[in-house]
Amino acid sequence: MEAEKEREHQGVEFRKLEAGRRRRGAWGKRKHAATVEATAYRIAGLGQPLTGFRKRVKGEEETSALIAALKELHADKQQLMDEGRAQEEEGEEEEDDDDDDDDDDDDDDDDDDEEEEEEEEEEEEEEEEEEEEEEEEEEEEEEEEVVEEEEEEEEEEATEAPSNQTETHSSTTESPLSECQTADREISCRGVGMTLLPIIHNPLATNLDMAENNIRIVSPHVFSGVPNLDTLDLSKNKLDDESFSQHPLSNLTFLKKLNLDGNQFTSIPALPPSLEELKISNNKLSALSPHSFKGLTNLLNLELKETTLHEGSVSPQAFRPLERLLGLQLDNNRFRSLPLGLPPSLQELAMNGNLIEEVTEEAVRGYVHLRVLELSHNLLHEQGITTHAWNHLKSLEALDLSYNKFTSIPMNLPRRLHKLSLQHNNISHIAAFTFRHMRSSLQSLLLSHNTLSNEGLERVSFVGAYRSLGELLLDNNRLGEVPRCVRQFKNLQVLRLDNNQIRLVRQWAVCHPRNSGSTLASIHLEDNLLDVERIPPNAFSCLTDAQGLVLYPQRRLSHDQ
Repeated sequence: MEAEKEREHQGVEFRKLEAGRRRRGAWGKRKHAATVEATAYRIAGLGQPLTGFRKRVKGEEETSALIAALKELHADKQQLMDEGRAQEEEGEEEEDDDDDDDDDDDDDDDDDDEEEEEEEEEEEEEEEEEEEEEEEEEEEEEEEEVVEEEEEEEEEEATEAPSNQTETHSSTTESPLSECQTADREISCRGVGMTLLPIIHNPLATNLDMAENNIRIVSPHVFSGVPNLDTLDLSKNKLDDESFSQHPLSNLTFLKKLNLDGNQFTSIPALPPSLEELKISNNKLSALSPHSFKGLTNLLNLELKETTLHEGSVSPQAFRPLERLLGLQLDNNRFRSLPLGLPPSLQELAMNGNLIEEVTEEAVRGYVHLRVLELSHNLLHEQGITTHAWNHLKSLEALDLSYNKFTSIPMNLPRRLHKLSLQHNNISHIAAFTFRHMRSSLQSLLLSHNTLSNEGLERVSFVGAYRSLGELLLDNNRLGEVPRCVRQFKNLQVLRLDNNQIRLVRQWAVCHPRNSGSTLASIHLEDNLLDVERIPPNAFSCLTDAQGLVLYPQRRLSHDQ
């Protein structure tokens, strides 16, 4: 009896050992498969396996090699698993035969134990099959992922070229914002080739520069993303009346400076009332109506240069809404006279480069606050200025009449005038007491490039300016010697006498011994006909700075001279 129990116990232990052997054999097959898998990666030239195949496969050749290696691996692994299952089945059949031969006598006693062991073996086999199926599914999923990633790469490669073309197209038509430069609260897209104004989202921006592009279209809400702009530059584009037809600037309630120079406007577009500075020069403006500046009550400076405007195309009521206007520039237009109806607040008026022939009392009657008047490069002469026209300019401090047709200095100049420019005229003489009424206000008198000679300068020509004048330019005239009136100036600092025909400098011509406390710092006598060695030694003793004296070079004296 005890011998039978001992044999039964040995049979149970044997079967447990055999089951463990089978499990270790299955694990070894799986381990071998993993080794084969790693070898497949190395064969494919991919190094170590990519965990979960979740990393992006780079390159079409690597992807194709990986798929081929995986397929070969799967076939080898499937073959190994099939051989393993066949061996296990053969082992089970041999085990069953051995058990039947050894335990014929104990069948009745061991039926229950064998059934339990068979159930355990079946469960183990089922678990192994499930593991194998899971591994196969994982491999299939990995292959599918590789294929999907390859397809995605192909799609991306297929769409990369059109994407680049879109960016290039946008750069030639709209110009991507990446080409713009941003610093602090300033955005500059100057000269980047835009044709359509883009929508920019930057609520903190206060300065936007879109100049030197090809912008034609401005949508109604294009500035909705930059509501705090105070400076906008749209100069040198291709904007016209249609571009602003939908009032795109209406939402810019803080806008103060606007530059529309160099476009194609034929009329003043609708602008926000907050505007303080408007530049709209070099456009196709041909007329100004009473409604041109409607609502612009805060405008301080206006530039309307290089258009075809003239006195007949500007309504006398055109500037009436500009109640606070301080500066107006109408250079390089076609005015023959000063426009009527300018706001009385005006302080600076520039009308250089027009066709102005006259200055009437009616035109300047309301210029009570005007401080600067620029009328250079026109057709003015003495007869074109009404006798008392300047009397209305009670606040005028600077008057530019250069590059006109004056032959003498105009009479009755404004009393408070500080600077008078009459360069590049045909002035040959200065009448006596021309400046007497000016109450020692004139500080700078520019008479370069005229035809003044010593005969045209009287001793009393500068009466009224001797105490105040600090700058006197008489260069490029026809003077034969230093004018005797020069030594009478009390506060003269700069004297230009170069490029004349001066041959003689008298001993007291520049510095008089009675004129103590001289302020003369600079005197130019170069390009004359002087013999420098014959100049009296004390002729320039009153100069406060020896380096301020310029005597060289001198022109050679010809026989004709």
